Amino acid sequence: MPRKTMARQSDSYTNLADIYDLLTKDSDIQGFYRAWRDSLLKAVRRYGLEVHTLVDLACGTGNTAIPWTERGWTVVGVDRSTAMLRVARSRSRRVRWICQDITQLHLKQQADLVTCHFDALNHVLAPEKLQRVFINVARILKKGGLFQFDLNTDHWLKWLAAHEKLFPKGQHFMVAHNEYDRKSGIATFHQLWFLRKGSLYAKREVSVQERAYNAAAIRDMVQSAGMRLVEATVQKRLEGRPIRMLYVARKPGA
Repeated sequence: MPRKTMARQSDSYTNLADIYDLLTKDSDIQGFYRAWRDSLLKAVRRYGLEVHTLVDLACGTGNTAIPWTERGWTVVGVDRSTAMLRVARSRSRRVRWICQDITQLHLKQQADLVTCHFDALNHVLAPEKLQRVFINVARILKKGGLFQFDLNTDHWLKWLAAHEKLFPKGQHFMVAHNEYDRKSGIATFHQLWFLRKGSLYAKREVSVQERAYNAAAIRDMVQSAGMRLVEATVQKRLEGRPIRMLYVARKPGA
C-alpha cells in the first residue's frame, strides 16, 4: 500500500476509534460475528484441532478477539492503529494486544488459528502486499492450523459507490458517500459523522479505501504462501450476486 494511502487510512482510524462500535452494533454486523465464530468452530471440529492459541489480525476494538477468551485460549489481537488498540485494551486485559501492520507482521507467537475479519484484507490495496499477509500468516500458523478471513466483493464495492445513505446511530448520524475507480478497482468510502454533544452536533469526517479480490486470486495467493484454501462460502448476496465471501485456509502438515 502506498505510503500516502497508509497514512490517510491510519489517520482515519484515529478519528474513528471512539465511535467505531456504534457501527458494529448493527444487527447485520452482529450476525456476521456470530456466523464467523460458528463457522470457525465447525472447521476446528472437522479437522480435529486442539486449539491453544488464536491470533486475530486487524482486530480493531476487539470485537472479534475478546469472545474467544471465554474458551480459555491464549488470544492475541494485532492492529496498526494505536487509537483502536487503546479502546480494545480498555475492554479486555485477557487479550495480548500488539500494535503491528499485518503486511509487516513479525510475531514470534505460533498459532493454531488466525482470523482477520470485517473486510480488513480489502484495505490492503496492493496485491503484492496482500500476498505478504498470507505469507506472514503461514509463517505463524502451526502445521494443520486454520486461517479464517472474509472479503467484500467487487459487486458490493460498486453498489456502495452508487448509493449514498443516511444512517441513524443512536443519537448520532452518519452520511455515507462512496466512490469507485473502475481503472484501479479501488473504492473510497467517505463517512460524515454528526455526533450529538448536548443540544449541538460535532462533525467528523472519515475516509477509507478498499480493493476487491476475486476467489481465483485469493486461491492463488493462499497456495503461493504454502497453504490450501479449504472453504470459500458466500456469506451474503445482493441482487443475486455475492457481496461478502468467507474463506478458510489450512496449513498442511498435520
